[in-house]
Amino acid sequence: MEQIFKQAQTDRLATRLSTPTSEAYIYKGVKIIKDECDIRILNTKFNGDYYHEVNSEEYAIFEKNGWRVGCYLVATRNNRKTLNIISEKIQEEIKTMKNLKRYNMLVRYREVVINRFVTTLELLRQ
Repeated sequence: MEQIFKQAQTDRLATRLSTPTSEAYIYKGVKIIKDECDIRILNTKFNGDYYHEVNSEEYAIFEKNGWRVGCYLVATRNNRKTLNIISEKIQEEIKTMKNLKRYNMLVRYREVVINRFVTTLELLRQ
């Protein structure tokens, strides 16, 4: 974990967040925190007011691929999950057709997420 944290420290694209008790870096919706106790990696998407720690499978992704590629892979998972949620909501709106404005908003948001997803995939291929 220390090696992954050092990679985050040297990553020019990661944003540094520091407090008197911890140091953290965030990139592509992934936050790595080092405090007095340990080093943790958090996923900043889908969890409301607080972030959840990545699962053991995602920790393995970071251990195998490093900080930057790990962030890209977690970001693609997040984008897939978001696209699935949006697709379900679009289907619901199509069935009920209660609110055309909401439907159009969901379609536009889906395009934004698809563009973000494609951009992340391109970064991953480099």
